[in-house]
Amino acid sequence: MSLSQEYDSILEIYLGKVEHTSLRQDSSEYQALLASLIERLLRLKTTIHTTLALFSANESIEDIPTSSIKFLGIDYYLAQMCSRKQTTSAQISDPLQRNKMKLKFLDKSVQLFMQFIHSLQDVEILDQFLVKKIESFENSYRPTLQEFSAQPAHKDDLSGAQLKRQQKIESYRQAKQTAELLDSLEDKYKQKDETQDDDKDELLRELSLQRLKHLSYSAINAVEQILYEIELLTNFTKISPPPAEPSQQKGQKQEQNGFTDKLETLNRPLLSKEGKVLRNFTLVDKRTELQSKVRGYGQYGPTMSVEEFLAKEWEEGRVLQGGEPEPKDDGNEDSEKWQDEQTYKARYWDEFKEANPKGSGNTINRG
Repeated sequence: MSLSQEYDSILEIYLGKVEHTSLRQDSSEYQALLASLIERLLRLKTTIHTTLALFSANESIEDIPTSSIKFLGIDYYLAQMCSRKQTTSAQISDPLQRNKMKLKFLDKSVQLFMQFIHSLQDVEILDQFLVKKIESFENSYRPTLQEFSAQPAHKDDLSGAQLKRQQKIESYRQAKQTAELLDSLEDKYKQKDETQDDDKDELLRELSLQRLKHLSYSAINAVEQILYEIELLTNFTKISPPPAEPSQQKGQKQEQNGFTDKLETLNRPLLSKEGKVLRNFTLVDKRTELQSKVRGYGQYGPTMSVEEFLAKEWEEGRVLQGGEPEPKDDGNEDSEKWQDEQTYKARYWDEFKEANPKGSGNTINRG
């Protein structure tokens, strides 16, 4: 397999199975694949830079053949892989030690990203916007997070946020222009006729250079994000858990044997002589606690009366209202009272019909 084929194979696996994957980054399978790709890419880098010496310090971009230009991106992909590298729980069980190892991988990733950017600057293909940015760093291989943001001239100046926003906008604009030009060149290269070999080779060279410029903006953005992660992990590792006291270790062994020390350790002091917390405690108002014990029920009592509870339920609409209509009472035929009521109703109706015969109401406008 040629160097170009090996490089393309590594990138294909990285883009397909590492950068876009359904695996967890802390899984053993993911980290094993990542480690194998890093090893292959390091061997390829050694062959290109040491064994074959394809690049030298005094060369310009015109001296580099088109087929070798893409190898300038090796450090970029090494940096991307190192930023994803970490130890698994099967390798190191202590989370604090795993975070410390992660910091080492992130620090190496920053160095590789900056090394990639400097290699583009050496062959004079790095945009001036990025050249000015890295020249403003005190140590261009180890920039700090503060150096990525424009700092005001005076500490009382509140324009720092505005300057940072302007830098972000300018960086985004430059990166967008580079990406648009790259897309245009890729479309043009795909449409190029294969018979025009000279023009196609020139277009391929321009396309390779534009890809490196696009990677340079991705690299500088990745460095800033990694520096944020380094700052977060550094602060996290400083908050290390206190070493276990001998009494705590003894209690843990007893708990493993099925023994509980909840009653036996009630009188244990809260703090040791060195000021370390020995047992869990809760800050409470002592006066309120004692008062609740004296005037309390000796158990948990209700928090509201029945009337208050019903009123609350009524306000929140949880009380059922309405329902089916009440059934009609047909009475009892055996009841004398009911029979009398029915007799009176029948008599009243007969008297009404006798007093008001049919048609007696229409005495004026008869047909």
